[in-house]
Amino acid sequence: MPLDNPHVSNVLFDLEVSLTGMVSVMVVETDLHLNVRDPRHDVQAVNKLLADARNYLETSGDQVTKIRIVSISGGQL
Repeated sequence: MPLDNPHVSNVLFDLEVSLTGMVSVMVVETDLHLNVRDPRHDVQAVNKLLADARNYLETSGDQVTKIRIVSISGGQL
């Protein structure tokens, strides 16, 4: 898996196309609750995932321009 974190369940690659160009996006699905108001939100785990995502961007060269993190946990407030 391109992004090494225990809370990453799936990774997809996507392209965003506009009149001004194209951006490569890595979509990361996570089991974490991303809504800070949700009582199950784990600040430390989310911060670690964000740090891992930033580190991946820094080391990926130009292959990935953006990372989108999507929660697959249901029932978020």
